[in-house]
Amino acid sequence: MSKYSFIVSNSSLPEIDLTGMVKMKYGEYKKLNIQPKNESIINLLDDEDDEIEILYVADPAKMHDLKIILCTNRPYGLEEYIKKEYIYWMEGSPVKASWNEQLYDYLKGVQHVKDELEIWSIWFGDGPQEIEDIKLRLLDLKLSDLELLKRINYCIKFE
Repeated sequence: MSKYSFIVSNSSLPEIDLTGMVKMKYGEYKKLNIQPKNESIINLLDDEDDEIEILYVADPAKMHDLKIILCTNRPYGLEEYIKKEYIYWMEGSPVKASWNEQLYDYLKGVQHVKDELEIWSIWFGDGPQEIEDIKLRLLDLKLSDLELLKRINYCIKFE
């Protein structure tokens, strides 16, 4: 069972990744001359091929910051809840103040789609879920309104 969060619209939305993760070739990583910690997975590489792609976390403090990417591998049953054309994964930790600030800034930047914009949180793997409908005015949105995102099984519809 898992909780998934989505931001959806009938218009395309910008994708962002504020996690500080960088995809690079292993050869590029070696040129940075970073000494991996003992518990680093880099130390476990059997094949140190310079062409292997790795994800490098440049700033571990940002690891759970906001990431919004197109949902291409949708959970089974999502179509029973979400009817919008564009569905994006909304990742990160809503308990982090920086994540909430980043989402607030993002939402303020996409006000042009306010009548179509929705944020969903759904618990999958435990049968059909009841979804709480919440309406917010995007123009009047306050950072404190994002405390709602700590809940499960909701749909925030922006007016």
